[in-house]
Amino acid sequence: MNTRVKAIAAKNAEDSNYPAISWDHPSATSANSATGYVQKAIVPQHSILWDYLEFARLYTEGADCFIAGAIIPVIGALLARRVWSYLGGVRKYPNIFALICGKPGDRKSTTIRPAAALARECLPTNAFIPANFSPETLFDEYDEQRGGRADKILIADDANSLLTDWQKTGNGERNSTRFLGLYDCVGLSESFRRNKKESENGQARRSIEETSTSIVFGATFNVAAFQGQAVRAGMARRFLYYLAERRGRDIFDATAWDSSTFDGLADLFERCLDVQGQMILADDSERQWRAYQMENRAKMDAADPLAEELLGRLASAPAQTLAVAMIFEAAMWAKRMGNWKSTISTEALTYAIAHVEESLVAAARLDHIGHRASIAEDAEVLYEKVVHDFANQQQGETVYASRSDLTRAYCHDSGRRGALKPHDLYNRLIPALIAQGKAALASKDGKRELYAFRV
Repeated sequence: MNTRVKAIAAKNAEDSNYPAISWDHPSATSANSATGYVQKAIVPQHSILWDYLEFARLYTEGADCFIAGAIIPVIGALLARRVWSYLGGVRKYPNIFALICGKPGDRKSTTIRPAAALARECLPTNAFIPANFSPETLFDEYDEQRGGRADKILIADDANSLLTDWQKTGNGERNSTRFLGLYDCVGLSESFRRNKKESENGQARRSIEETSTSIVFGATFNVAAFQGQAVRAGMARRFLYYLAERRGRDIFDATAWDSSTFDGLADLFERCLDVQGQMILADDSERQWRAYQMENRAKMDAADPLAEELLGRLASAPAQTLAVAMIFEAAMWAKRMGNWKSTISTEALTYAIAHVEESLVAAARLDHIGHRASIAEDAEVLYEKVVHDFANQQQGETVYASRSDLTRAYCHDSGRRGALKPHDLYNRLIPALIAQGKAALASKDGKRELYAFRV
């Protein structure tokens, strides 16, 4: 115990008039609580997306947002580069990077698998990027001369190992950097001496003019936050987030998929393979699109200039909204059929705007969860210090310390860079311990506050 804390504890050691604390009931916001954020699943009701949502609900306990996040990129892969709209003078294709975020055991994998099975029913084998690849074999995946395909989808129901590889290995960092460009559907090029032997023309240089890539990843919160990634900011803003802190439902009966219903869904989704051509905004949706972009820019202007992650996501939101709107329009057409009009309706755009906005909320929640993990670690350190330093103020299973005791003990150098400040102590760390059932406000008399810590 340091001298300062020892003197504080000794001064208060004779005070035995502490109120009794009952630790029998854990906090309602403890880690074992069933409450938690669940993102809304926003898709057009009169569409094949809604039909799939109703089907998947019967077989997975994953939240509805997981179901939507898993299937939307599949339609993006079905449309590939046959469908586009113009944004910033260049073609914007409806490819989507989706990240499904949840706790371990919250049914991410079992929710992604039906969407992956549907994709395999509708797409050729060479449309799928394998879960493990090197930067060189990734190029081959897109090279038609090597049996590849320029329009791809990568589905990893447990992407923790893949994303960790992107973080910690040299090849992984090269792969993650390459996906930054693949999100924008750019071409690929490379020049290796070995290509002279393997190519038909004897050239070392290989190039692919244009690509299209959609992604479905399932990951836990810490990995989904791209912690430690060299390209963290660039990668994070390219994904749409689908986040839930608890299961969507409970299913106790073990049943197989209804094969006839699944086959019927596959037939509906295959209709998207018939859609092609440029898509333009209808007159009403054109006005709505301009209003949305003005609002988006206003949010960027009002945001903290240092909030780089938020600014990056807001900057990416219009392009993501346009991609989702094209997907929603195709999903509605595949449900009703008739003539393909090649326009983005107000209905599709309205749903797309709300869908991406909900993803932005989920991304902010993910940031909060990552921040919460950091707070939990700091709170645990504080807790260990308090129960040790103020052990002679223990009665039964409770250690007591006043607000002034805690401030003098742990915030005496608060002006120093990196030192604990009273605001952090009383607004972040102690509330975290209270939520965990390890601390409580024992009494409050005016400005005097007495805290209890469970031993």
